[in-house]
Amino acid sequence: MAEQAVKWEVKNGIGIITLNRPDKRNALNGDVLEGIRKSFSDLNVNREARVILLQGAGPSFSAGIDFNYESTVMHDDGRPEGVNIRDGIDVIQTILNRIERIEKAVVVKIQGFCGGLGLELALTADFRIACESATLGVPEIILGTIPDCGGTTRLTRTLGPARAKELIMTGDMIPAKRAYEIGLIHQICPDDRLEETTQAFLTKLSQKSPLALGLAKRAVDWGVGMDKMRHMDIEGSSKAF
Repeated sequence: MAEQAVKWEVKNGIGIITLNRPDKRNALNGDVLEGIRKSFSDLNVNREARVILLQGAGPSFSAGIDFNYESTVMHDDGRPEGVNIRDGIDVIQTILNRIERIEKAVVVKIQGFCGGLGLELALTADFRIACESATLGVPEIILGTIPDCGGTTRLTRTLGPARAKELIMTGDMIPAKRAYEIGLIHQICPDDRLEETTQAFLTKLSQKSPLALGLAKRAVDWGVGMDKMRHMDIEGSSKAF
């Protein structure tokens, strides 16, 4: 029987989602994407899961899109040129957008390689914690394309246009130390303390009111790009509880 591509469970108030293709460096294919969708949907309504951890099994968080899966998405299905590709991108974007809108704090634990679609997935989280040996980036430009599942949008909102362009247009994979310096990750720690550091942060979040965490996330995320007064309206309406 094939191993489950994504596993999830709840332990001590923490919903844990694990990408489970370590032999493929957790490359994202159709099975993994569907597992991500199901796991977040399940934990979203699970009252025992106060916060959510996303992690990858094995030495890497995620190598990005599985090229075999990508080739099936790009396969000519008889429709006008590009429609199938845009549909495939829309499927992935919908899954990633849903993660971002869940009213629970989401934390990503990053080790090893975190690139391409793997980083775009990590960018949907509220917090990113990486070990010192991790490398992060969006190397799509090397293949003659761009990150099209949130890379240009979420990176720009996270880092600002200048830093986002630097990563996107060079395709460089940067070390965790540099990622921390530019604000791509929130915490960095020695490799042998990644689990400990992540658990400590998850415990801190899990001790907060889940309702307040969700409303804070909603108020901040929805207010990005708005003028001050409209943002304050969102902030005020969040006090309805």
